Amino acid sequence: MSKALVAANEDPEPFGGARSAREAERREAFMRTAAGVFRQYGLAGATMEQVAAASGVTKVVLYRRFPSKDALIQGIFAETLRRLNAQDAKPWKGYGGGMRKSLAAARSFEDGFILLVRHGDQNPAYQASHALLRRRTGQRLRGLLWYPDQPPPRTERPALLELSLEPMISFCNDALAYWVERGEPAKDEMFLRWCGQMMRAWRHNAAELLNLDSPEQEWPFDTEGLTL
Repeated sequence: MSKALVAANEDPEPFGGARSAREAERREAFMRTAAGVFRQYGLAGATMEQVAAASGVTKVVLYRRFPSKDALIQGIFAETLRRLNAQDAKPWKGYGGGMRKSLAAARSFEDGFILLVRHGDQNPAYQASHALLRRRTGQRLRGLLWYPDQPPPRTERPALLELSLEPMISFCNDALAYWVERGEPAKDEMFLRWCGQMMRAWRHNAAELLNLDSPEQEWPFDTEGLTL
């Protein structure tokens, strides 16, 4: 059992920054373990008793931090989105670059990401989190269409914009989940190159469909992970 989980049953530490950091570590450890339990048994089927047992603590300790199973699941989804959104602050380096950043974030909290993509829209209580995931992906795709400029105001956007975005949002999230679940890390560059090619083809066709004023430009592929 990890030290972080054993410490969850110990007496409180003194107040201050050290305690806050330790508590954040405990919460993350609980959420990480819980995500694995929920992924194994399902969001509906898994119980807080199973999560507590897997975490090596009593239910009382778990309920101090998460008053209900729904609160725990919402916490897992919030942490998943936080990790994904943190990657968006990094500069875009070419086709496939966005998927590279998303892959790193998804792998850092794998069970939470898979739960959000595969099951986040199945219960009304969690659909807001799933909608935020799709919104994030849509913002990235929308930005790519007008890159390096910003997208125009909503009232000035092409009528068929959402039609061109929605299927691609699903593709991006599902492709990433598939690779996180089944892909070999040693073949990440192959996957990212494939994603980059899909993005370039989509951008070209979407720009033509939407009759964008800006001329088509050939942006580079992201080669960050390639060894020359």
